[in-house]
Amino acid sequence: MAAAAARNFYLNLHQCVYSNGRILYTNLLPNTANPTFNTGTQVSGSVETSAKCGNPGGGWREETWNSAEYNFDRFGQVDRYLNLHQCVYSNGQILYTNLLPNTRNTDFNTGTNVASSAETASRCGNPGGGWQEETWNSAEYSLDLTGRSGRYLNLHQCVYNNGQILYTNLLPNTRNTDFNTGTNVSNTEATSVQCGNPGGGWRVDTANSAVFTIDLLA
Repeated sequence: MAAAAARNFYLNLHQCVYSNGRILYTNLLPNTANPTFNTGTQVSGSVETSAKCGNPGGGWREETWNSAEYNFDRFGQVDRYLNLHQCVYSNGQILYTNLLPNTRNTDFNTGTNVASSAETASRCGNPGGGWQEETWNSAEYSLDLTGRSGRYLNLHQCVYNNGQILYTNLLPNTRNTDFNTGTNVSNTEATSVQCGNPGGGWRVDTANSAVFTIDLLA
């Protein structure tokens, strides 16, 4: 008799932040059309402990202090909610999106967690040094991991470009509604990314935007 396959209990969420000296770009997905920037985000049978990031070249380098990996048991019955806290910071020239609670740049960390209850407000840092939170772009979104609310966790990452700044958004419920994404838990597996159409000189950076789908019942 063949041995049963190990179940992929864990979603290992890798956040990779890159800089070219004047722009910060945050990527959480492994499947954008810009492959040298892609991350190690995956469903796995084991817990991972360090971020897996690309080596893009072209003047870009990884910002290791802002990159991290966060994992959780996607079959947890007690801690049934992934509470994704997205915190966006600005220093007047650069936007920096962080979704993780455990980067080494601790003043910028978020409240992202897995818990028994859904949360309703974002928790963001207070970094100082000329940086402040962009509250219109920060939000919290809770996703039921048990499959009771829908079989698929569809993570939509939308990256926007105005020629000088890149802005990464993964959430569907920020107050800056024209930039919101299609992230949801659904019984339908998403096959294409859903992004806003913000105008005002902004456009979707399609090479860096994608959707990554996790089957919560597989």
